[in-house]
Amino acid sequence: MKKYVLLFALLTQAILLQAQLQQIIHQSFALDEMNEVNLDLYGEYEIEVWPGSEILTETKIKLTNAKNSILKYLIENKRYAVKLDTVSERVVTLLSADKERREIKTSKGTCVEEISIRIFMPDFFEKKTEKNWVRTKPLTTKED
Repeated sequence: MKKYVLLFALLTQAILLQAQLQQIIHQSFALDEMNEVNLDLYGEYEIEVWPGSEILTETKIKLTNAKNSILKYLIENKRYAVKLDTVSERVVTLLSADKERREIKTSKGTCVEEISIRIFMPDFFEKKTEKNWVRTKPLTTKED
């Protein structure tokens, strides 16, 4: 009898451990001629300076109480996507593709969604404000 109780407990624990889905999405953005980067992202994020020449983003998604097909659907529909939008000649904005983030409901109830974003900013940019980064040695046009 003890064997059956132990087996049942282990199976239950294994099922509960699989209840949380996790996915990491990496994206990169070239900054060839850009002097300024503005940030307009949904939720909280952290920025790390790195010696590369592109902006890299790492979005970690954790869903509890959802199936893998739901996570796949949300990713395919760009719920967690980050995009780069040109504002002017040498200025871009890094922004979240979806800023609404409606509640996710499943047959099991409401899904708990944890999202963390890390941005790797090239070391030739410096922080001007929380949401604005500028190139340390701005590029100029040929006319300047």
